[in-house]
Amino acid sequence: MDDHSPEETTQEQTGFDKLVTKLYRPGPLIAFFSVVFLALVSLGIFILTKETPPPPVLPPPAAQEAPVETKEYEEPTSEMEDWVKQADLAIIQSMQDLGLKMSNLDLVDVELRQLDGRGYHYQILQMPKVDDRQHFLITLRKRLYERLPDAVLLDNGDNEAMVEINGLPTHRLLLEAKPRVIAIPEVKGPKLAIVIDDVGENYSVLKGLIRLDLNLTFAVWPNASSTRASVELISQNRHDLIVHFPMEPIGYPAVNPGDDALFVTMSAADIRKQVQANLQKIPEAIGVNNHMGSQFTGNAQGMRVALEEFKRHGLYFLDSLTSSKSVGRKVAKSVAIPFYERDTFLDNVKDVDAIVHQLKKTERVALTKGTAIAIGHPYKETLAALKKWSKSRNRTIQIIALSRLSPE
Repeated sequence: MDDHSPEETTQEQTGFDKLVTKLYRPGPLIAFFSVVFLALVSLGIFILTKETPPPPVLPPPAAQEAPVETKEYEEPTSEMEDWVKQADLAIIQSMQDLGLKMSNLDLVDVELRQLDGRGYHYQILQMPKVDDRQHFLITLRKRLYERLPDAVLLDNGDNEAMVEINGLPTHRLLLEAKPRVIAIPEVKGPKLAIVIDDVGENYSVLKGLIRLDLNLTFAVWPNASSTRASVELISQNRHDLIVHFPMEPIGYPAVNPGDDALFVTMSAADIRKQVQANLQKIPEAIGVNNHMGSQFTGNAQGMRVALEEFKRHGLYFLDSLTSSKSVGRKVAKSVAIPFYERDTFLDNVKDVDAIVHQLKKTERVALTKGTAIAIGHPYKETLAALKKWSKSRNRTIQIIALSRLSPE
């Protein structure tokens, strides 16, 4: 039995015990938790409504410009032909090193040969007279090695040298002081057509090409930055005008011909629709040639639809021959559309003397076949080369509009 009274028990409680006893009464406990709850709510509202400070303003990167959209020009040509052109350039540079004039370099003959189904040009060149033959050969070997380490220059005695690439002869160099006579087939009235592709972007170069005293044919992109201005300038000066029609290349999509191109996955209706859309942009055109197109021109079904549509609009077709597997000639014959085929590209190497050399090759093709078709581009180097070549070109060869050549 407890002998203590209630009063004595209350007196024995400590101050802390009294505080706990008071806090655990219902009234103070509710008040305490209400204060805590309101404090937490206020803190949450403050965090959610507080404005986030703006990010620091950083200076723009130095010299950083917006990317400029550029049009792709041509897809790659055959590897062997590209090597031949590099050897051409090595020969030209060797002549420049020794102070020899390009006008004294004579392209005696050119022959189209095949490697793995793709063409390249074998050439016979009469070199200008050199005072030190050995020095010339050493210089040429050096230049060849810079561009084609695997090319070989063979010294074939006092009168000749030979360039071989991967074991195949590509250039026969005649080094004697008096050139030997090499029979060339006689062809009456040789004719040469020069087509300038990719017109519609380089308007200033186009104006220079128009001013040349040459009957050039111009192939205009249907959707370029200055398509209409280019068409009007060409029409005013009465040059032949054709549509440079984008078509799918083998390298697509890494090599992109543009959204306005013909693709092998298109239905016949889609091909006709795209042809109609592009031709409406250049109603003055009298023909069509392909921009890129190594994939599409090898597709007989798609080509038939496209060529039938070109014919329906009264146009001819020039195969730029970006692929040796093109079915252009075969389909054109079955469709009965006027058909042409390119012989040479002029300016895959953007060097004035190299382009002049390509023009001389085309002259030789014209003398041999009776006709030749070359394709160039609106480059400033091509303009300069045409100016230079026109002063010393073979005047027996007529430079005519493509439409004046008889189709195949």
